[in-house]
Amino acid sequence: MSTLVFSFLFSTDLSRIDEYRKVIGAYIFGSVGRGEQDSLSDLDVLAVVKTGAGRIPESLVISHIPKEFKSLKPSISWYGSDRLQEMFRNGELFAWHLHREAIPLFDPDRFLSQLGKPSAYQEFVADVASFHKVLTGIPSQIAANEYNAVYEAGLVYVCLRNIAMSASWILCDAPDFSRYSPFKLSEIAACPISIEEFELTMACRMASQRGQEPPSCITSAFVIDVFERLDPWIHELSSILQRKRGRGRQHKAYSV
Repeated sequence: MSTLVFSFLFSTDLSRIDEYRKVIGAYIFGSVGRGEQDSLSDLDVLAVVKTGAGRIPESLVISHIPKEFKSLKPSISWYGSDRLQEMFRNGELFAWHLHREAIPLFDPDRFLSQLGKPSAYQEFVADVASFHKVLTGIPSQIAANEYNAVYEAGLVYVCLRNIAMSASWILCDAPDFSRYSPFKLSEIAACPISIEEFELTMACRMASQRGQEPPSCITSAFVIDVFERLDPWIHELSSILQRKRGRGRQHKAYSV
């Protein structure tokens, strides 16, 4: 049993023991789980609770975050145990995210490891299409109100990163969940926007989420220009993925 688990067990407030019993496990994932955290990172935490347990106070998890991560803002994702097992059975991309990166904070029954390896991820074409559809709605939102530019620029970041993470199942040596996954895909031309432009969209997303000051250079023209370069590239990416799915290609990570 890890020292993190011992810390959790021996610091438990016994007056709240019934609430603690509803929590099956807590895990760090994301940039911290990958060892890639920087000044922009949150602390992504997965909290698994018994299905039907109802609302659990976030303090139950936050109070047991190791002190070396206390300076990071926690972002807790709550999942019932049944739903998480379903995601592993279905081979959903988030299940692979957890399988590859999750670090236990509290896992007395080894819940996550007992789920084993997720089924092969099959929905990469559909997931790319879904996020591409959201992306194609951006010009009309900008046209409706040019003051939407910062929010829509942030949406570019969300869509592009999720599209790249989905495509990485086929176009990378291993699924890539990193912040810069759009720039790591093989078998397709380089992402048509620069890293600097991508970082501006990322800053807009963080401004929308965290109430930070957005970049002053973001205009509706910037967002439309970025969209117009990305749109045909994503169409090409979708075509590549469809061809590879037709050939029955399976990611080598699944065979490990």
